[in-house]
Amino acid sequence: MSAFASFNDLARLTDREIQIFLREVDQKDLVVALTNASTAVTQKCLGNMSERVRTFIQEEVDFLGALPSSDVEEVQGRIVQQVNQLVDRGQISWPPGEKKAPTPKAKSKKLGKTYLAQKRQAKQTAQKPLDQLSLNDLTALFTQFAEIARREGILALEEMVSDKSDHYILSGIRLAVDGTEPDLIMDILETWMESLLHEQKRKYQKVIEAIMAIQSGDNPRIVEHKLSVMY
Repeated sequence: MSAFASFNDLARLTDREIQIFLREVDQKDLVVALTNASTAVTQKCLGNMSERVRTFIQEEVDFLGALPSSDVEEVQGRIVQQVNQLVDRGQISWPPGEKKAPTPKAKSKKLGKTYLAQKRQAKQTAQKPLDQLSLNDLTALFTQFAEIARREGILALEEMVSDKSDHYILSGIRLAVDGTEPDLIMDILETWMESLLHEQKRKYQKVIEAIMAIQSGDNPRIVEHKLSVMY
């Protein structure tokens, strides 16, 4: 198997392989490497990012401007080594095959009607608030999300959620699509979960306190005051 030799050869990888590569590479290294990359490589990388990450990378590249060639080449060489590790693990095929990329129509046909129907159902489910989804609904939803990521790449999950989706699910998916470190995703979502659970507990506690106050015959203003100072 031939070794991946040049940073500019990234342009020859498939979109799926580029997405695998982008999850592995350090974003700071990528920014430095792209300051002196070919147009084809830059477009290939930026085209396989979410809009949020793409904007961030472009702004950072513009901010750095021209860098010493030796610095850029050192970082590009480090990235080439990372790609070769992915080749050795079988996550990237090198040298690339000669097959042409499938047209959108051919791709849809290859995916199959059943898969596309399940994908549409998952997108509809993802629009519902989390508290309206059963445990079985969540299992089915994320099983389908995993299938989509496996077949089409994790970037395809971007179109499965929207601003109408449950914000917790939406944020989690976007963090994953953006290539955020797993530990950071876990920390963000767990902190948010604890905050949401605390808020729900406060609501139940307010109901209990209100009922007890009413049952005791407290003045409405006293009831209001008791509930307003609860945290």
